[in-house]
Amino acid sequence: MIYLLHGADTTKSRAKMHELSDSLKKKKPDAAYFKMDAEHWNQAELEEYCGGQGLFENKFIIVLDHLLDDEEISPVLFDQIEVIAASPNVFIILEGKLTKDILKKFEKHAEKIQEFEETTAQKAAAAKAKERFNVFLLAEALGKRDRKNLWVLYRRALEEEIAPEEIHGTLFWQAKSIALARTAKSAKEAGMKDFPFNRAKSYAANFSPEESANLLTRLIRMSHDSRRGLSDLALNLEELALTV
Repeated sequence: MIYLLHGADTTKSRAKMHELSDSLKKKKPDAAYFKMDAEHWNQAELEEYCGGQGLFENKFIIVLDHLLDDEEISPVLFDQIEVIAASPNVFIILEGKLTKDILKKFEKHAEKIQEFEETTAQKAAAAKAKERFNVFLLAEALGKRDRKNLWVLYRRALEEEIAPEEIHGTLFWQAKSIALARTAKSAKEAGMKDFPFNRAKSYAANFSPEESANLLTRLIRMSHDSRRGLSDLALNLEELALTV
């Protein structure tokens, strides 16, 4: 049995998930409760949850939390959707806003579907958030070793009131990705997804092994010095942008 809760208002949909699961627990106090998200995904466990007792006997209550956000999990979940729907156990599937095509797949199998739309205020806040400066543009400029653009983007990020700590974290992530991609034979070996791994691999050509290692060391040192009050992180980042 499937209860699908979805929509852009994730606060309301999550509250409904708790309300529904609490109600089911009260009706069936002997039922076992499980929750699975992308971080704790296990296909074998999902298949096990699909079995169990009859509908009005001891059963499982399983929450599947935003599994469709993961491109590797979503096709597996859809392959199992008929089995999940036919299960005597209750599956509460919690997702964000879904496309019409995905909804059609659920409409054939879900016992109940409930959508939670954004309020006008939430839509306005989301629109404002989209206008926020994309700090990952700095990571791209660093990877390309585009000194001029990196400095321009850095100054703009500061004007947009993005904290130097956030900028540093983004640049450190890029430098670390480049260092990993340089030595790893595959995305799996580097512990990365395919797309960022392949991009970092292409950026690695812009740095010698020594330059890549020095960049990473430099970012680590400026973070430590800033925390100790020995230097100004914003100034160190600007210097890096001008000399990378």
